[in-house]
Amino acid sequence: MKNIKERIIYLVESFDYASKGIQYAWETEQNFRTEIIIALIVVIMMLIFPLRPIEQVLLGLMIIWVLTLEIINTVIERISDIVKPKAHPYIKITKDLMAGAVLISAAGAAVIGIIIFYPYWAVFFNSILK
Repeated sequence: MKNIKERIIYLVESFDYASKGIQYAWETEQNFRTEIIIALIVVIMMLIFPLRPIEQVLLGLMIIWVLTLEIINTVIERISDIVKPKAHPYIKITKDLMAGAVLISAAGAAVIGIIIFYPYWAVFFNSILK
């Protein structure tokens, strides 16, 4: 059994590997950067508007879902390129399917965000227009 020091070192190394993976996604994936920026805007709006806890949780889960799926998409693209570096119809289909999955999740997150924020925006804009 590992002692406490070894476990801490292992945990720190695990976080280091994970942060390098996120950094790679940030540096190489335009969509990931765009999704991070949108996520930051959503978080700022979550701080501005008095959202219910369930709304905050749902928005947080949607952010995590979209970003995670984008990273999974990147992983599958990289593995596909290694396995079949030359164009192959199945590789194209696989990449298209993953891109479609990310698109569905992002569109779903956007719809949920609009449903949650719309009442708050309506009140905000009505108060400005009066």
